[in-house]
Amino acid sequence: MRVRREGALVRATLSRPPVNALNSAAYRWLTETCTAMRPDECLLIDATGHVFSAGHDRGEPPDGESLATGVAALAAVLRCPAPVVVAAQGPAIGAGALLLAAADVPVIASGAWLKLPELDVGVTVGQAVLRRLLPPAMASRAFLTSERIPASRIDAAVVCPPEELAEVAAGAARSVLRKPPDLVSLARRTWGEREQAAAAYEAELTAFLTRARGQGRRAVTSPDS
Repeated sequence: MRVRREGALVRATLSRPPVNALNSAAYRWLTETCTAMRPDECLLIDATGHVFSAGHDRGEPPDGESLATGVAALAAVLRCPAPVVVAAQGPAIGAGALLLAAADVPVIASGAWLKLPELDVGVTVGQAVLRRLLPPAMASRAFLTSERIPASRIDAAVVCPPEELAEVAAGAARSVLRKPPDLVSLARRTWGEREQAAAAYEAELTAFLTRARGQGRRAVTSPDS
């Protein structure tokens, strides 16, 4: 994982072979990178390898602490003071798909796809973020079915040939940087939808953890235990 500054363009590259899974360290890196941005900059998040991100690292169980760290990271992307471009060169799965959805300008290679297997691994959070990228009904369906959504069906993203991804993403970032930064900052604040998505995402986490705690108490007090 590395951050490179090219004037006002800040490139943050996720590099955790083989599939760029997101662990606690990667989530903290995302949080720290986003909170350090200035409104007159633009953050470009990309990744190495053939997979943009396979999502939450299976080496870390999706317990309350790790989920909270992940939610905090994606909320930090949504609340980043600077505009955010995310370039997905390959599959974006779980939290990887949500990272793409958290962008101001999502860019995806034409052969890539996203998938939300959250319910399959016992997690219910993320639909509030995903619906920034997909229509609400499709976002719900993607969660319920865990089906693959090909890039060609993601109308909110810039879809381009894989070999053009890096330049298209950088071009989008430069286009944003050519705008008056004070107007860009004001627009992003007054639209309010990024904060709404972050708050709804945090509410999903609260509901999930409340249910988990309730189940834990029932397990302890059950007469059959």
